[in-house]
Amino acid sequence: MTEYTSIRIRKELAEQMQLIKANNNYKSINELLENTLDKTVNENLEVIQEQPLFMVGDKAITWTELKQSENNDSWSQGNETVTVLFKDTQGAFLRFEYNDEVGVEYFHFI
Repeated sequence: MTEYTSIRIRKELAEQMQLIKANNNYKSINELLENTLDKTVNENLEVIQEQPLFMVGDKAITWTELKQSENNDSWSQGNETVTVLFKDTQGAFLRFEYNDEVGVEYFHFI
């Protein structure tokens, strides 16, 4: 029997995943993840391509880009803007603006 777990995903990411699922005719989010992970992780579980940390419109922002950013840097596309409120060697607080919604999230560097 297959085991399942639950994870929390931001609404915008879940909506993007649903679009990708529909565009690729995947039957489920699990199928989407299986196909995506198969393309980016080899048998030794070594990352081949850095995965996006988050998306701003259709632009992928990676951990590397976030780590190289400075305070007050921002990425913007359409009605979405992400701004680095504070960043140090431990992590970063980011302000996400989408339409009239604003949120702040912390990303910890490992």
